[in-house]
Amino acid sequence: MTLGNASTDPLVKVEDIHTYYGKSHTLHGVSLEVGRGEVVGLLGRNGVGKSTTLKAIMGIVRPSQGEVLFEGRPITHLPTHRLARLGIGYVPEDRRIFRLLTVMENLRTGLDRRGVTDARKKQLLEKVYDYFPVLAERRNQAGGTLSGGEQQMLAIARAMMLEPKIILLDEPTEGLMPRMVSQIRQIIDVLHHEGAAILLVEQNVPLTLEASQRIYIMEKGVVRHHAVASKLRVSDAVIHQYLGV
Repeated sequence: MTLGNASTDPLVKVEDIHTYYGKSHTLHGVSLEVGRGEVVGLLGRNGVGKSTTLKAIMGIVRPSQGEVLFEGRPITHLPTHRLARLGIGYVPEDRRIFRLLTVMENLRTGLDRRGVTDARKKQLLEKVYDYFPVLAERRNQAGGTLSGGEQQMLAIARAMMLEPKIILLDEPTEGLMPRMVSQIRQIIDVLHHEGAAILLVEQNVPLTLEASQRIYIMEKGVVRHHAVASKLRVSDAVIHQYLGV
């Protein structure tokens, strides 16, 4: 499946995956791809399978059919921690920070891994603190005492510590004030300019269209539409049809 900036040799390729929660058939043959360094938006109403798609890529939900490829290699049955080591970062909708650990301790969960020198750890921390100065200010503060926006920044920063080739971002602006939404939007641009690919699940349609190169629209566990983001407007009929915007 190629369109616009889609790569003929994608970083991540999802091929005809089906998933179930118990007897509930949630994904019905979902296929999509993300090229190297590309931002791809995944849009749709609540409950259509967007988050499940990210979880299937991340190995949290196991597809009953179909395949997920990373750099051309099948990864469908690899455990989540192996996928993180391969270069897949994940920021879940509920952030999943360690609330009782400090900001620094949360970041160290991504830093303290085999093969990372002390000098490189220092560089990564300095980069994150440069992007998120508030985290530097709160480095000794428990993660659970941060505001919602600060917790989201911490979740993204923790993923960045892994130096991922792609980050799966699930509803990063949900419940945030406009100022924080603007900051998250800026960090998506920063990650993109640094060469990281992003698969973005987001209810904020204008932000998604602005930040992405391509978008997929889902309905009832199926990808219904695929387009170059710059060719779509919030007022377009297809947006109204599937998103009710």
